[in-house]
Amino acid sequence: MKKNNDSQSSSQLSGSALILNSPVARAFAVVGDRWAGLILRDAFLGVRQFEAFRRRSGAARGTLSSRLKSLLEHGILKRRKYQETPARYEYRLTKKGLELYPYILSVWDWETRWSVETHIPPDLHHGTCGHKTRPVFRCRHCKGEVKMREVTVRQLTKPGPRETVPARFQRRTSSSLYSEEGVDRRFFHVLDVIGDRWTGLVIAAMFFGLNRYDEIANALGIATNILADRLKVLVNAEILQQVPYQEKPARHKYVLTEKGAALYGVALQMHEWALRWLYEGERPVIALEHLPCGKVLETEVVCNSCEQGLDIHNVNFDPDFSAAD
Repeated sequence: MKKNNDSQSSSQLSGSALILNSPVARAFAVVGDRWAGLILRDAFLGVRQFEAFRRRSGAARGTLSSRLKSLLEHGILKRRKYQETPARYEYRLTKKGLELYPYILSVWDWETRWSVETHIPPDLHHGTCGHKTRPVFRCRHCKGEVKMREVTVRQLTKPGPRETVPARFQRRTSSSLYSEEGVDRRFFHVLDVIGDRWTGLVIAAMFFGLNRYDEIANALGIATNILADRLKVLVNAEILQQVPYQEKPARHKYVLTEKGAALYGVALQMHEWALRWLYEGERPVIALEHLPCGKVLETEVVCNSCEQGLDIHNVNFDPDFSAAD
């Protein structure tokens, strides 16, 4: 790619402030933890009430209250009183929340293909063509399917001070702790991987071309013990693998497996949602360029059978997966 004064190749984008000020990092800060992910899953399935969210996610009441409050504050959910005495409320997705649907589809698709557990989401059906469907993310300009190797990063502005990781997103929680009856474990596998902001940001660092321990630590400003733990989690989940690059002393780097690279679609949808909703006129620090057509990447999600658009109104799933109360 030709370089100019306001753009760089992805190999040059190693500044510590860049990743943490990127659109995907902003999205992770809002919707990137396990509990927000499960609330979104259930909200798109028709859950409206606090007790239904709690039962299906297995979240403690305090944790669930905190996440619902955060999603309300960020304008992703809205609350409506449906009973006066005692006061009871229901939660519904706003337009901002509904536009996370491509992200939910990308998570659904990854979980379907890569989950090693029995709680795999059911097939999706496209109402327009009547066929079983798999979401395909393609460039809105040239209509080509988006592939990670065909997307490059351009730096648009100098990033500001490095953002910090909110404390509420720093703790990793294993889904194995939640065996309560009624808990819906679908999406647990993917949220074990990306449902903690640090693991999500480590994966994002890989997409930025950083793969050595010191590079990642410097870019994220992450404590060494936390980084070592998250890398171990990602290796055990077969998202990353260790590859030696030096013998004396022995050193290795981390590279994405096929399973890990498949998370690019999830990160991409978070990136695009953040650009639409989290900048409010502010210029982002990076843009993604689709190399086959040379345009700034904008994606659309279509059915793999008929190539028509998928949206919340024309995608159906097996009735037993519905969570509406």
